[in-house]
Amino acid sequence: MTSFESNESNFFEIDGMHLRIWEPNLIVLPIPENRSDSSISVEIVEIKVYLINNTPNPCHLNPNQTLIPELLTSDGQVLQGQITLDEAVDELQRNIPPQAAFGIWLTQLVSNLAQSLKRSETRVFDPRLIDSGLHIPLTLALRLIWQNNHLQLQVINSPNSSSKIFRFLDKSWFFNIPQPGSYQLRFIWGNYSESESSSDPLTEETVSTVQLATQFVNLRLVEPVGSHNSAIGIDGIRFETLMPERVLTLPEKKRGIKTRMQLGIRITNNTPTAVRFSFFATIISRLVGADGQLHLQEYYRRGTKRPLDSDFPLVMPGENVTFFPYSLLYWRKRDQFVLKIEAGDGGYWSFDALKIDIYKIQLVYNNIYVTKEIYNRESMNTNLIEGLWVGMVSTPFIEFCLVQP
Repeated sequence: MTSFESNESNFFEIDGMHLRIWEPNLIVLPIPENRSDSSISVEIVEIKVYLINNTPNPCHLNPNQTLIPELLTSDGQVLQGQITLDEAVDELQRNIPPQAAFGIWLTQLVSNLAQSLKRSETRVFDPRLIDSGLHIPLTLALRLIWQNNHLQLQVINSPNSSSKIFRFLDKSWFFNIPQPGSYQLRFIWGNYSESESSSDPLTEETVSTVQLATQFVNLRLVEPVGSHNSAIGIDGIRFETLMPERVLTLPEKKRGIKTRMQLGIRITNNTPTAVRFSFFATIISRLVGADGQLHLQEYYRRGTKRPLDSDFPLVMPGENVTFFPYSLLYWRKRDQFVLKIEAGDGGYWSFDALKIDIYKIQLVYNNIYVTKEIYNRESMNTNLIEGLWVGMVSTPFIEFCLVQP
């Protein structure tokens, strides 16, 4: 089995400036169905790229520079990307839900804001200025879709990102994918057109014209497998979304009445060695309506749960483990039904404004940490869990429907 591990030091530094992808070294997407009708079949995952200023001085961003995706085939050949200028943001892009690592993003955002306020209480806000020590998160979406019978990987700016005001990537890039398989992806900071030049006067130091680049991450595009194409396999590990009941009755419109929804994931270890997985805030769900649009997903936390040994099961060769996060359907005022799915860390994901209709849902396993501290209830001490399987894997969508009570 190939082991994938996030490497904290595996990114470039130029004059104190860093650019890195804050995701596992392995990102796996199932290839969507090539539909002959007008319905949309698409796979989307969000990734975060951090621009980090470790210099002692503030730096300006060149307004004519942006993030440029670079995609390589398994044999190192560079695929030619194409850019669509001034593309309007469509409904699908507008409804891309937030991905994992929300707590990391929120912590960084609060820290950045606090530092900004402390260092510059009177300075006029400049969206292109990065103060010393700041980490700027850029949230991008990778979209896998069929266009004119050709499979395309699209890279678009996520409008849900707080950093969209910087307009780092206000263009859509796309790559024609020749076949399923292994690819490598990274981002370069630079000009996408050598003919463009800046007309903005800069009063601070400008980011070096030498190209910054992130580390490469492994991108696997694979065909779904199993019954009804509901599973995905990677290096001997199989991930499958479980939903025993596909027809669900909406609860009554009364306070306190809820319907339990059985939604889970099965991970099967078909490798010759035991593998340990993490179910602590690593399972993210995505919901698509009958119109093909992704439902906006929100994360809430009202408490904190410590990771326990039971959150990190060890799966022996040939065996599997299943995990069913606590999921509820209930009615909320204004005739809205809500789907609530616990995240495992004391928080939960919420999908609002559900109704009688047909939906598709998928689960994403996203773990970036190879080790994790856990709390031992008996000794009341913390222990270190090691050797966790690292990667971001999206299962294929499965269909279910909500009906009247």
